[in-house]
Amino acid sequence: MKKLLIGAALAVMTAAGAQAEDYNLQSAFAKQLPVLGPGIDRFAAKVSTLTNGEVNFIHLGDGELSPAFEIFDNVGAGAIPAGMSFAAYAAGKAPAAALFGSMPFGPDAIKYVSWVHHGGGLELWREIYEPFNVVPMPCGVIISEAGGWYTKEINSVEDLQGLNVRIGGLGGAILAKLGANAMSLPAGEISTALETGRLDATELSFPMVDRLLGFDKVAKNYYFPGWHQPSGFIEFYMNKDMWDGLTDQHRTAIETACMDLNLWTIGTAVVGQQQYLDAFRANGVEVRRFPDEVIEALRTASDAVYAEQSAADPMFARVVESYQAFSKAYDEYEALNSLD
Repeated sequence: MKKLLIGAALAVMTAAGAQAEDYNLQSAFAKQLPVLGPGIDRFAAKVSTLTNGEVNFIHLGDGELSPAFEIFDNVGAGAIPAGMSFAAYAAGKAPAAALFGSMPFGPDAIKYVSWVHHGGGLELWREIYEPFNVVPMPCGVIISEAGGWYTKEINSVEDLQGLNVRIGGLGGAILAKLGANAMSLPAGEISTALETGRLDATELSFPMVDRLLGFDKVAKNYYFPGWHQPSGFIEFYMNKDMWDGLTDQHRTAIETACMDLNLWTIGTAVVGQQQYLDAFRANGVEVRRFPDEVIEALRTASDAVYAEQSAADPMFARVVESYQAFSKAYDEYEALNSLD
């Protein structure tokens, strides 16, 4: 009897093993980037554990199969099963996608997650991506970024005019309103572009990540706040046909692993930034805030960009309206509980 039970157990294990599926997961980020690289490894490990090894994502670093800006198309076509990216990279195809990467002068991390999961944001996000055969979800939260690295001091709005600034998403359109030239550039090329003068400024992330790329060696003015990205999402997306082919259990495992990563990334990123700011200062970097007049000019330009994009694209307007309705209710309760 004991032998029969063991044989039956082995048969079940063999059957389960035969169902195991490996899926390439192309990231838009380098594996060595703090928080982002380890976070994606964490996600893959969680999914494998939750599915008993039946769904395994193979984490591929930036460029291993596809350039960052081409992941979206490749996943939609089924050439790559899944991606980890930044939603603003899809804004050229669907302008409203940018609102799921970050919202200039928008929500902090907790409010952003709350709106997406409890205020209708995720449903809109998936509606936007549906024509492209892609199913998205937030899978990691980026806390407020720095305002950027500048090779020149910014003392007034006029100082922004004519500057070549590497910045993505809606932030680029907003800076353009103030006379700057917004540019898209892969992370690995930024330091060289600053050193050669091709760029006058760049934004990328928070101090922990910026330190790794050596921006403090070539730009000595580090500005805050991160007006363009008070928080942001890393997005996981999967080819819709493949997503639909998963079992309910496997889809739930992926969603659960993303929820875990949302919390993990917030907690990991908020600790330890001070040591990097201290290291920057020791290397001659001035860590400072943008002047109030610059922040107010950026806010005014931001309102104009939101209005223009909403007028040009009905889906963009729907997403903004959804967030604003959620924000009104959210902010009232927050204000009642404020200790300021």
